[in-house]
Amino acid sequence: MSTEATPEPRKRERSARYPGVPLADSIDLAKFVDDRGLDGLPADEIAVALGYKNARTNTVSARLSAARQFGLLSLDGEGYALTPLARSILHPTDPADLPRLRRQALLEPPLYAELAQRLTEKRVPDASILANILYHHHSIIATAKQQAAESFLESARAAGALGEDGIFRPHAAAEAAVAPTPTPTAAVAPTAPTPRSTAAEVKLDLRLWGPDRGKVLRLRAPESMSAASLDRFLAALKLLIRVEEAAGTAEGR
Repeated sequence: MSTEATPEPRKRERSARYPGVPLADSIDLAKFVDDRGLDGLPADEIAVALGYKNARTNTVSARLSAARQFGLLSLDGEGYALTPLARSILHPTDPADLPRLRRQALLEPPLYAELAQRLTEKRVPDASILANILYHHHSIIATAKQQAAESFLESARAAGALGEDGIFRPHAAAEAAVAPTPTPTAAVAPTAPTPRSTAAEVKLDLRLWGPDRGKVLRLRAPESMSAASLDRFLAALKLLIRVEEAAGTAEGR
């Protein structure tokens, strides 16, 4: 008879909580809830409206969790309700308040509030280094650290808290850096101001057909982007949208 001790089952490693979906996507979810009249309904009904059979999928649960962490949805019993912050963002009385409201949402997740204490007015490291910081100092597990880092960086950019200079400014728009004092020059004849160019935007509202009749695909995108950005956009679509190859297909990822 063997006297060897039976090894205890290995406990599953758990990560600290973090938004698995960026801020812009969470605002889109709040808008979807508002537009479809889903305010206050249970997760399963929101999931069905999104095209899933129920909320027991990683995609739906991650989106609902992130929206709650950003302070856009609250859970009362079984119902998910839009918060005052979400309503202010979706229906602003003054559009000039939107950057401040987005930055407010950015700092709602406890993890992001901790990062703000560490990174405010500092250059933010790239995703791979930030991922290791999250692993060593914020209890994000190894398998989640990269996603958590990328979600933070994308959220910070969407909130206007991370500009081209890479400095994290969560309390003021990243573009609002102090302009240098101009050097006096000789007087010249005044000229008409050069109009600011605005990037062209592609807008697509495509009504789907066949088994998807009644659904609408809405796209807002810049007129041009790099191949890398396009690849990332397509990868994000595959992550967030469940594709049914045939009627009766079992629930996807």
